[in-house]
Amino acid sequence: MKRIAGMLAAAVLLVAPIAAADAPDLGKATFLIASTDFDGSPFEQAVIIAAPATNGRHIGFIINRRTSLKLGALFPDDAAARNVTEPVYVGGTMFPQVVFALTRHLPEGTEAFIPLMSGVYAVLDAASVHHLVETRPNEARYFVGLMVWEPGELEEEIRIGLWDARPADVRRVTPAHAVGLSASLHGVTPSKDEAVSYRRPAPTCCSDAHA
Repeated sequence: MKRIAGMLAAAVLLVAPIAAADAPDLGKATFLIASTDFDGSPFEQAVIIAAPATNGRHIGFIINRRTSLKLGALFPDDAAARNVTEPVYVGGTMFPQVVFALTRHLPEGTEAFIPLMSGVYAVLDAASVHHLVETRPNEARYFVGLMVWEPGELEEEIRIGLWDARPADVRRVTPAHAVGLSASLHGVTPSKDEAVSYRRPAPTCCSDAHA
């Protein structure tokens, strides 16, 4: 979040406050579309689903940062992980060594999860992610890392214009084609391939669930 913090300090001097009547309802799931202030950074054209967490915090996942790696490549010794057909996504800058999942169908027995919105669940711990991989491997999207905002941080970032906040649409949380999602939400033609390369050490998900 250091990159965002620096941009926050600069932008607050340039952007007029948004009227309270225009403030988004951050008590519900929200799409955050990166402003051009993020151009040239890892958040360029990012689309994030953000939702309330505990103690006034918000968590979120970048939903349009697909990698070329599949879960089976990250966990080659895990047979269940090899059944996942879709590539892994980069979900954010926090906990990049940890695998999380977003799913529309929560398997029975899942323990650690947060309902982001009606019909969308974030699965957060290694055992629950592995349970999902074993039972419904292709009914989820898998992410390395996530976003976390402390109380008041997200409100301030939106106020100064770093994010265009819109009500989340369940149909777009796990779209079939994530490339161009930012542009499509703005109603313009996509100009950037949002697929990214990714390398990370010491993965935590499926193998650790057996411990």
